[in-house]
Amino acid sequence: MSITIRKPLRVLMVTGIYPREDLPHSGTFIKSQADSLIAAGLEIEVVHPKPGPIPLRYASAALQVFLKTLKGHRYDIVHGHYGLWCLAARRQWTTPVVASFLGDDLFGKLLPDGRWRKRDKPVIHVSRWLCHVVDAVIVKSEGMKRAARAPESKVFVIPNGVDFELFRPKARADARAILGWDQDRHYIHFGNDPKRGPKNFPLAQASIERLHKRGILAELVVANGLPQAKVVQYINASNALILPSFYEGSPNIVKEAMACNVPVIATDVGDVSQVIGCTKGCEVCPGDPDTLAAALEEALLMAEPTTGRTDIAHLENSIVALQVIAVYERALKGKSPFYLEEEMIR
Repeated sequence: MSITIRKPLRVLMVTGIYPREDLPHSGTFIKSQADSLIAAGLEIEVVHPKPGPIPLRYASAALQVFLKTLKGHRYDIVHGHYGLWCLAARRQWTTPVVASFLGDDLFGKLLPDGRWRKRDKPVIHVSRWLCHVVDAVIVKSEGMKRAARAPESKVFVIPNGVDFELFRPKARADARAILGWDQDRHYIHFGNDPKRGPKNFPLAQASIERLHKRGILAELVVANGLPQAKVVQYINASNALILPSFYEGSPNIVKEAMACNVPVIATDVGDVSQVIGCTKGCEVCPGDPDTLAAALEEALLMAEPTTGRTDIAHLENSIVALQVIAVYERALKGKSPFYLEEEMIR
């Protein structure tokens, strides 16, 4: 009898961001995806060049990818994350490449005055070119898919998944006790780097000021650069999350708050409206402080947790991992299926 035995897919991931001791928050969503793929039975190796000048890091990644795939049969897929790291993944032609784009690499960065930063144009051009020369493309939202300007058949919209084991609802009082927060205060969570222009921290500040003028005192808490375990505590200790960004792909902090059943008030960016649009206590708003303040007030009046966790069950890590695996298999179509072997069992 002839039986086809399927060996685990072997994937080489290439990324410039990945958690390390001094930057525990860097690239956590990539590690989370790698962990979920390992849990699904895949073999994952990550190329993440050590800190240093960016050109040297790109060169190091490209060289590592070339040498590791030189024999052609060691990996089934090379998976790059972010435009120029995807270019490093494509610096070989023996192994199919899947390119995951994150947002800035296809859109560029928006300046506070509303103009797009000119120096991002080369990265955008390279990213769009890569969409035509890799075997499959993953983007986080429909807007990114349009920005890719790539053949429809090779672009797949797959938002980052959420680790439901880590991001789970916990009693607000318990979380506040751990953090030493006042049990009777209102806290609004801002979960991004306030120095990054596209995250629009001034709008968050202005919204809190408007909230104060409405007679509601609340403290804006910035949670940036924290380990994931600490982020969970901050989210559960907060009354609501605010995301006032100018633009996003598929913001992870929104999904993490949803998984904790915490209200989310956000501007209409990326896939936010699809993620929170049907959840009571969450609201998508225009980018003006009065509207955001009004939505925050409603969120603060909520006595019960949201149903966010149930509403985004389809974004749980293991489910998203299956979608990514399906893209890998699509990329392998037409290639030699190195991961399949036939053995005769007598």
